[in-house]
Amino acid sequence: MKNCLVIINCNDYKSTKHLVDNVVDYDIIDKILIVDNNSREEEKNLIKSIKNKKIEKIFNDENLGYSAAINIGTKYLIDKYDKCNLIISNSDIVIMDEKDLSTLIDLLSFEKVGLVVPSLLERGQLNRGWKDYGAKTDFLLGIPIVRDFIADNVIYYNKDYYQSEYSFVDTVSTAFFLITSENLKKIGYMDENVFLYYEGSILSKKIRDNDLMVVISNKVKIKHLYSRSVDNMKLGYKKYQMFKDSQIYYHSTYKTISKFALFLLKAQGKVGIFNRKLFGKK
Repeated sequence: MKNCLVIINCNDYKSTKHLVDNVVDYDIIDKILIVDNNSREEEKNLIKSIKNKKIEKIFNDENLGYSAAINIGTKYLIDKYDKCNLIISNSDIVIMDEKDLSTLIDLLSFEKVGLVVPSLLERGQLNRGWKDYGAKTDFLLGIPIVRDFIADNVIYYNKDYYQSEYSFVDTVSTAFFLITSENLKKIGYMDENVFLYYEGSILSKKIRDNDLMVVISNKVKIKHLYSRSVDNMKLGYKKYQMFKDSQIYYHSTYKTISKFALFLLKAQGKVGIFNRKLFGKK
């Protein structure tokens, strides 16, 4: 079965080129597809200059969001190859060794495994997924002082949970993940109703709702340079607004949310947006 790497790029040629150069000679990768989410013209031209027989490119006429870009790329590959292993990546990812991809692909072949993610090195810390939680908890986590007090207990698993080669978790980041074409079709692809943020929560919930497991490899560590392409958008307070919109959509669509909890999230969003407009916070 083909192993296909899909890189979502938006105004981040430098990171995309670095990732491509890093993996293009890996024998385990059969195809690299770059999906450009309507970058600036000069950035598009730089992406077009990347040449290799393994590489194909798709250029979107508008920025459709991360989930929609993933769907465009994966549907193209599924139409081309039918069954394939899909490796989905942000542009700002650094893979250390070809053996790491081999380990992740092996995990993907396990029965009932629907989604595989490495341990992500982000800002000097390891992102190994997190627990599922409700809207009221999400509201509390939006208050910095409260978050610092409760996060370790309500979000994260105990460090001992990651002693084996892999662990089963509720939710993972979609900065870098592996899924088979069959399972992606089974869950109905990515949800395009979120432009940015909460893709991991939604994808993981859809996987678990289809009686499949979300797996973190504790053995494989991959670097995520973290939101470089998002920062390149220079959206200011609009990033926070997108975050709150996605948060409310997730809890309203995929979870059970009370009217009071919904009110709290909306009110928190309005206050947060007002503060960011007033004080210029991102």
